[in-house]
Amino acid sequence: MKRLLFVDNLRIFLTALVVLHHLSLTYGAPGSWYYNETEAGLPEIVPMILFVASNQSFFMGMFFLISAFFMVPSLERKGTSRFLKERLLRLGIPMLIFYFLISPLTIFLLVKFIRGEQTSFFQFMAESRGQNIGPMWFVLALLLFSLIYLLMQRFRSPEQQRRPLPLPGVVPVLLFALLTGIGQYLIRIRLPVGWSMPLTNFQFPFFLQYILWFIIGVVAWRNQWMTAITPRMGWRWFALAQIMIFVGMPLLLFLGNIFETGTEPVAGGGTWQSLGYAVWEQITGISLMIGLFGIFQRRFNRQGKLLKHLSASAYTVYIIHPLVLVALCLLIRDLSMNPLLKFMVAAPFALAACFLTAWVIRRLPLAKKIL
Repeated sequence: MKRLLFVDNLRIFLTALVVLHHLSLTYGAPGSWYYNETEAGLPEIVPMILFVASNQSFFMGMFFLISAFFMVPSLERKGTSRFLKERLLRLGIPMLIFYFLISPLTIFLLVKFIRGEQTSFFQFMAESRGQNIGPMWFVLALLLFSLIYLLMQRFRSPEQQRRPLPLPGVVPVLLFALLTGIGQYLIRIRLPVGWSMPLTNFQFPFFLQYILWFIIGVVAWRNQWMTAITPRMGWRWFALAQIMIFVGMPLLLFLGNIFETGTEPVAGGGTWQSLGYAVWEQITGISLMIGLFGIFQRRFNRQGKLLKHLSASAYTVYIIHPLVLVALCLLIRDLSMNPLLKFMVAAPFALAACFLTAWVIRRLPLAKKIL
């Protein structure tokens, strides 16, 4: 299989968005994170809302899609036994490292320097404090989805796997987005945005999208949908996404009176605002995914030395970025400025610190086999 360099570059882009998404939560965007330094007010919270809502609409779903897309040929090439062994190694070990070391160290920094507790890290660890799966919920979910896929493959016939499916057109895509949005709206009546499952940190208010896009990733590989998305198609869908972000979302915020009532109405509970947000989220998300695939395939389908290093380090960045972000934000916490401006100033340093730290870690013995 020819390496799809534009997909490698998309991984870099998506990982950078994850870092910036969590950094924005530190400086006032709505959402929970290890360290929330301030709450942004008007007008700076508006671009922050647009940023985090747009990210949430697509980036994790796109991670699941890409992971499933490359899982299928990997399984066919390696066989079930080797594939499963490598999957457990690459997903399971980093998850354990995060749970037992990176998360406790991240929380220890907050306990030590924000709460001012007089304790050592070893004492903190001895008390079994700080264990949390955090953003590694994605890795756990990916492992579970992979195991379910392996189980289901035992009941599929070769004839079923060879049926070609054409790339869906505009109407089926929008209908899929609408139905997914309605599905997530129904889930959010009982489990609003912000709810997460204990221990696993699975956010069921978003999980329907993740499951569906993992399935689509498998179908996309078997029918070569990813390379069937043309640049022209990509630009059109990307333009629709911009309309949804810069016109649709402000309208929802204004008509839903969000700045007066807060974000609770859009989070769930059966409100019309929640339905509007759920549908907006899926149409925006699917438009961004198709748009980015088309644009990156035409404009970013090559790699120099720097991009190769960044691509190789992207997974490690995802694992370590909470610790790096919290450490960086604590270093500059006394820097007094507008929250949006502080986010913009910190952003390039955060990205550089995360990717540089990941590059150093990957040079350690055995690290490349796992990370």
